[in-house]
Amino acid sequence: MAIRGLRASAQWKGEAARQPILDSVTGVLFQDWAGFSASTFESGSVVPSIRLSIIAPTYNEAGNIIPFIERVKSALDSFDWEILVVDDNSADGTAQKAFDYGISDKRIRTIIRLDDRGLAKSSIQGMLSARGDLLCVMDADGQHDPATLVDMVAHLERANLDIVSAARRLEGDHAVEGLSPIRHRLSNLGNSLSSLVLGRKLSDPLTGFFIIRRNRFLQLAPKLGDPGFKLLLDILYSDKNLRHDEVPFDFGVRVHGESKLDIYVIWKFVTFLLSKMTGGLLPVSLISFLFVGGSGVFVHFTVLYALLSFSAPFIVAQALATLFAATSNFLLNNLLTFQDRRLRGWGKALGYVKFLALSAVGIVANVSAATLTYERVVHVVFLATLAGIAIDTVWKFVIANRFIWK
Repeated sequence: MAIRGLRASAQWKGEAARQPILDSVTGVLFQDWAGFSASTFESGSVVPSIRLSIIAPTYNEAGNIIPFIERVKSALDSFDWEILVVDDNSADGTAQKAFDYGISDKRIRTIIRLDDRGLAKSSIQGMLSARGDLLCVMDADGQHDPATLVDMVAHLERANLDIVSAARRLEGDHAVEGLSPIRHRLSNLGNSLSSLVLGRKLSDPLTGFFIIRRNRFLQLAPKLGDPGFKLLLDILYSDKNLRHDEVPFDFGVRVHGESKLDIYVIWKFVTFLLSKMTGGLLPVSLISFLFVGGSGVFVHFTVLYALLSFSAPFIVAQALATLFAATSNFLLNNLLTFQDRRLRGWGKALGYVKFLALSAVGIVANVSAATLTYERVVHVVFLATLAGIAIDTVWKFVIANRFIWK
């Protein structure tokens, strides 16, 4: 029997060879590889024709998307593959370029996301929409080499794994062209913290380049949150029984455009790690909200003691300090905690008014509790203020989720 898409002749287990199967969705013939022996996947041997879906989440990658597709086509001539470009409504026409290319090559599909954007969320949507038996997530900016996919698939099958990730060579004398010295150090620190959370040492749990079996992904997908850029870490944490291994690769240089790493991505990663350290008891949004609240405490006390130094009555100083802190908290939460639902323009102004109006009960409770504590319980400004802030924080978090950033 002729087997399409093999680099060399495969060794079959007697009569275990199966007939080609017609995919009812794509109309494409593919070969079930269940009949291959383990020796088939030894290094340098054959790679079967499989249904491989490549999910490429993009945002403003117009200069990179076509070269990326061409590199995939060149590297995966032995595979039955498709590419899903999941674009977060790029302003530079990334999605349109991918769509136009897909007119002549039906293996290229485009998904445009208008709301609830983000790399992890885009990747998950693409994986849920994919047709392949193996799902690959990788960047389209030129830093992930599609040729590495051949080794990753071979290792996945040879070792009977559920997931294989491509680990950047970050240790020792290996120079990483695609990372600045600062990003290199941040990656090493992030990998160490991630390994601590996972409970096992990995070379690069923060890589954005991996392949997972579709059936295993569908089983754990409901458990996934929103770790920002670090979907692999969330997958490995959500199911620690996954059979996983790493394949080293050389991290390339971005061809066009700019890195998406910014303060929000770092913030998202830190709060995600802290959430996992609590066993998921504290959600990411609450941890972020508490950190923002902590900064509000600093603002609160700064304003409070400044006003008291000018002999302002305590109740007046406390009320103004609460208002200043509430304003600071609103702005930072809009920027960090609820960035995916960020309010802009008039919506931001209206949101601020609603935040102050709906949190009025919390402000009243804050001032009342602090004043009562100060006058009736303990005549200590610090303790009295903390009592008010505690009540105010709980109330504001409920409001933020239900009425402001809904």
